[in-house]
Amino acid sequence: MKYLTLLTFPLLLTCAAAHADTGGNKKMVTVGISDETGSLFGLSFEPPDEEGWTVKKSGLSVRLEKNADSAEDSREIEAYPIRLDVPISPMSAYIDNIKRNLVNNYKNNKEFKMSAFDVIQDPKNSRCARLHILLESKLPDQATSEKKWSEQYLLSCGFPKYKGMGFEIRYYHRYIDSKKMINLSKMLEKCWTVL
Repeated sequence: MKYLTLLTFPLLLTCAAAHADTGGNKKMVTVGISDETGSLFGLSFEPPDEEGWTVKKSGLSVRLEKNADSAEDSREIEAYPIRLDVPISPMSAYIDNIKRNLVNNYKNNKEFKMSAFDVIQDPKNSRCARLHILLESKLPDQATSEKKWSEQYLLSCGFPKYKGMGFEIRYYHRYIDSKKMINLSKMLEKCWTVL
């Protein structure tokens, strides 16, 4: 969720045409499939306006990475379609399912423990849930002996037109204490207002 380094760049999510309008010289990243009418089952977003990001597409998903090989400070954005475990209506059941899955996934994790997490309904889109997860490594960084963190920001949405289908966009920031982004919470607030 923190991935939404959206803090430093606006993420514009749309479920529009298969060939998204790039708004001039801005390059949009699109992931998903088109049906016979040209409608897109997927999403488009504006990538970070920063140097050093690489784009990797695989099937129906896309991954943007920055400093991918760094154990001290790497960022990643993933966007991909999903099959919903439970319907998005009522949203409270969808959110409860996400919370339950998160707790179960990290309960016996050997590498990370959950330090904080929050799941809420997106205030701008009733078919989406917002997640923030902060994972703390159980072992310090080998080179620096500092605590290691994996922070994630996620938007998980269902498609009204395609029942049982949806998409997620996830922002990861993996870092050691000394590489944590300054004023991250303020930047995230700006980011969420764009979504």
